[in-house]
Amino acid sequence: MLKLTLPRYKSIEMIASENKDIISFSQGAVKVGGAPEEIKAHLKEILNGDRADYYQAVGGIAPLRQKIAETLAKKWGIPLTKEEILITHGSIGGITNLCLLLLNSGDEVIIPEPFYPSYLNIVRFSKATPIPVQGFFRKEGKWVFDLESVKQVKGERSKMLILSNPSNPCGICFRANDLNELKRWCEQEGIFLIIDEVYDNYIYEGNFASATPLAARSDYIARTGSFSKDFAMSGYRVGFLVAKKELIERLTAIQDGTLCCPSVIGQLAACFALDHPELIERQVRQVKANLQLVREMLVPLVERNIFSYVPPESGIFLFLKTQHEDTEEFVMEILTKARVSLVPGKDFGSSQEAASHVRLCFAREPKLIEEGMDRLRKHLLRDI
Repeated sequence: MLKLTLPRYKSIEMIASENKDIISFSQGAVKVGGAPEEIKAHLKEILNGDRADYYQAVGGIAPLRQKIAETLAKKWGIPLTKEEILITHGSIGGITNLCLLLLNSGDEVIIPEPFYPSYLNIVRFSKATPIPVQGFFRKEGKWVFDLESVKQVKGERSKMLILSNPSNPCGICFRANDLNELKRWCEQEGIFLIIDEVYDNYIYEGNFASATPLAARSDYIARTGSFSKDFAMSGYRVGFLVAKKELIERLTAIQDGTLCCPSVIGQLAACFALDHPELIERQVRQVKANLQLVREMLVPLVERNIFSYVPPESGIFLFLKTQHEDTEEFVMEILTKARVSLVPGKDFGSSQEAASHVRLCFAREPKLIEEGMDRLRKHLLRDI
């Protein structure tokens, strides 16, 4: 029997959800007022009919696949068809399908730290072995990705590399030269590269490059995406995957056995959302303003060396370095005494670079951020 355990933040978030007085900065969801009212109004119209009542295509409804292909083709200046798009159960569903299809028992998957915690369990229940390696480093006040560190752990059974871009939790973007270098190495070594791009619209500075153009042309690359962050639709469970047509066909067969078909009501909501890009822009403006608010409220904690951090280029998180080698007890103290939930660094890897940090999600309503940050400051500055 497989021995799988939930990431620590899942149990922390469960505690937070069951205690209404706890302010949650732990879950990586965009909670700035719920999904846009325009989407909810559209769904009411749909529910008056029967469009969402029955099974639909295993790989996703054609209108949504077409809209995603057109949106990405326009954004990145490439030809892309709906046959190169698979609709999945969130981004995580696409990664799961890829692992189930491409990995065999004993294969190894390289996962650079700090990483999104759920990657580990996906690899494990695919009967493969995750190989964490420190791949992101803080240097001269910035996070940098070091491919050479990744290359050092490649073995004979290495078959896959999983990365998020923008990075969760570090908040850095890969540049075009980074992705091209990754592509060359993976193709040369026969390693399949998954680039998870669920935060691709939350870019605040820097030059974000997407793996979309590479995924459409390479036998060794797939790019995943999601509607969870862009439209605050994490409960609708709609994601997508971009890859060559031949791979999409094989993945569709896998999905037939794991999912039957993606959420139909979620897909119809996603179709409407893509016709209204102003909804993304509105969400991003609010989250960007939240980032500035949190940074201002962190000043006294930074001045007293309780936290330090690299300002994120992207995403919805601050990855805060502490004075603790392991932050699990620190996080639980804040949860029980300040009634604020954060994520301990070890969820993102065992390296010192990960374990000494906590993750804070700032995609919340401003009043909640103000109250939560005020609680944090009062608790952490109480003896100073």
